[in-house]
Amino acid sequence: MKKFLIFLVTILAFVAVAQETQPATTVVAEVNGTLITMDELDREVNLNRLLVQIQSIDERFYEVLTSTSEGMNLLLRYKREILNGLIDQVLIIQIAEKMNITVSKEAIEKMVSDELNKTLTQYSMTESDLDWYLKQAGLGDLESFKDRLRWIFSVQQTVSSIQQQITSAATITEEEAKQFYEENKEYFTIEEGVKLLRIIVDSKDKANQVLDRIRSGEDFSQVASDVSIDPLTKGKAGDLGWVERNSGLIAADVEEKLFASPKGAMLGPLQTSGGWEIYRILDKRPKGYEAFEDVAKDIYQYLTQQKAQQLWQDWITQQFIPFKNSSDIKIYLLTEEGESSK
Repeated sequence: MKKFLIFLVTILAFVAVAQETQPATTVVAEVNGTLITMDELDREVNLNRLLVQIQSIDERFYEVLTSTSEGMNLLLRYKREILNGLIDQVLIIQIAEKMNITVSKEAIEKMVSDELNKTLTQYSMTESDLDWYLKQAGLGDLESFKDRLRWIFSVQQTVSSIQQQITSAATITEEEAKQFYEENKEYFTIEEGVKLLRIIVDSKDKANQVLDRIRSGEDFSQVASDVSIDPLTKGKAGDLGWVERNSGLIAADVEEKLFASPKGAMLGPLQTSGGWEIYRILDKRPKGYEAFEDVAKDIYQYLTQQKAQQLWQDWITQQFIPFKNSSDIKIYLLTEEGESSK
């Protein structure tokens, strides 16, 4: 515990230096009139937690970061990158307002409450416990924890709402789906195949008994359930399903006989390394393509996703980036050279 407290004091002292001794209310950026304070930035940076993680991974790198001017500059650059992301988040909120998109405060509060309860349950803590831990670790307090959750969920829900509005036009016509099908038929190739039932037993005598039962009128599937030792089909009443040529599921010489036989034929007993095998050919298909009707659902889903992604990318390049470029953004956070940057 003593070692931890010494470490905590060291971290807090370093963070105070890294913040250039600026108070929490210091404005570090201004985005179209919206202020971003040092307190809000620190909440996003969470430098204490980052340094603890770095120390647990690489003690030497941690020492460089916390005891050299080069390390200090690197952390300041990192802080600036986090600020850039925070500015983008503010811009997202602002452009959403221009689009008449708002997020329900009640919904956000419920998300915060659910996430808080999840955290408390996971670590068997009370709110008072969490508040104490956050303060001791220099991570703010319970209210600042909630504020960060509010901001995270607000941005997430805003982005989601914008995406829904932008991508709602991502619809696919039947003509587009069929065109994709015709132009990409290689994706829908079906190899030559046979649909099979199979029984495997361990002796020729048992195989002949199986044949006698089937020829006397017993159902092939029922006999398979009764006597087959085939690990692939015993639990499925002998159903091997569709088997493509050269699949490796069947011995090559047996496969050749099956593909040369007509639908409805029964073959066997055929001796293989696995025992004595008996087959019934339920169906056959030539090499070809899946019917459009069978793959239409997948095509519609794929094309809809592609169009939605394109619409979203177009919105970013044609709407969000121009909005950002035309915005009045002032950055006051000190850089490693000790000068403000804009």
